[in-house]
Amino acid sequence: MSYWLHSQSNIADWNRYIREKSQNALSTGKLVSLGALAFLAVFREGTETVLFYIGMASQIKIQSLLIGFLIGAGLLGILAYLMIFVGLKLPMRPFFMVSSIIVFYLCIKFTGMGIHSLQLAGLIPTTSADKVPSIDFFALYPSWESVIPQLLLIIAAVTIVFIKNVNSKKILNH
Repeated sequence: MSYWLHSQSNIADWNRYIREKSQNALSTGKLVSLGALAFLAVFREGTETVLFYIGMASQIKIQSLLIGFLIGAGLLGILAYLMIFVGLKLPMRPFFMVSSIIVFYLCIKFTGMGIHSLQLAGLIPTTSADKVPSIDFFALYPSWESVIPQLLLIIAAVTIVFIKNVNSKKILNH
């Protein structure tokens, strides 16, 4: 998801992607396919949100979860009002870049938390990594079983960003 958000951070690429998908749906002469595409996109996002909340619910107090939900809904309502009635245009590139970073952070944290939880439950072994600090903000724990997957995620993200930048420069030079 983080890679997809990052790849859509260029406004021209995003507009081209949406235009192509919409034109493909409209070219068939059936608005049903466009409606199905929109439904699946919204349904997928809704499912991801529900799974996200279920995963968080066991980690924090219900009061904190509800306050966070209300603040988020309030901010979303204000943003929607500004976009619909005031005509505010959301800068897509920064929006997708920030979203990409947040999703990547959550991926790193959930990986560490998930593996650590499985270790605490005794379902996977724990090999101590004495030189690795324990950093709760990143769910980094001194265990090779949790550190190695987190490092692999970081290496994969850096590689993808590097390849994307190299490909963008090649396109600009041609």
